[in-house]
Amino acid sequence: MATKRDRSYKGAEPDMVRARQSAFLAAYGEVGSVRAACEASKVGRSTVNDWIRYDAENFRAKFSVAKEIFRESLQDLAVDRVKHQKPNDNPVLLITLLNAHWSELYRRDGAAASNDVREMMAEWKRFVKNNNRKHKSVQEKEKMDEGDVAALNAINEVEKIMSRRRRADDNSDS
Repeated sequence: MATKRDRSYKGAEPDMVRARQSAFLAAYGEVGSVRAACEASKVGRSTVNDWIRYDAENFRAKFSVAKEIFRESLQDLAVDRVKHQKPNDNPVLLITLLNAHWSELYRRDGAAASNDVREMMAEWKRFVKNNNRKHKSVQEKEKMDEGDVAALNAINEVEKIMSRRRRADDNSDS
């Protein structure tokens, strides 16, 4: 019985395939995009698709690791931004990327959302409630230090996002 030929090698030696895969995976871990990783590593997208399809050199598992590396870099960026954010910083794009790449951790409606995320959201709500800063006047905001203003802006932004999500969820349930 003839077997389907593994096209992932296309005549290349396994060592060459592993080297090309390593270059692609390293690039993907940095950029998080198949297109950009293909450009950086000089590997064609169809070749990557073949590696996935035929699981050449255990590529699927290695690709999962590269995806994990990229999403952890997004999380590191998010933590850094929170630590250093300025009053007018807008975290929406970063939150959106985290939702896209790590939905089970960062989406409110994710069934597997971790307790850490829930605790963080509860802490932000307690901060708002305990300090009653949500409705402070402009004059009172000017008395707050930059860190408090940044925290308040982040909380307000998260509350807006959560409110939009709840409305979207309510509309989709209708």
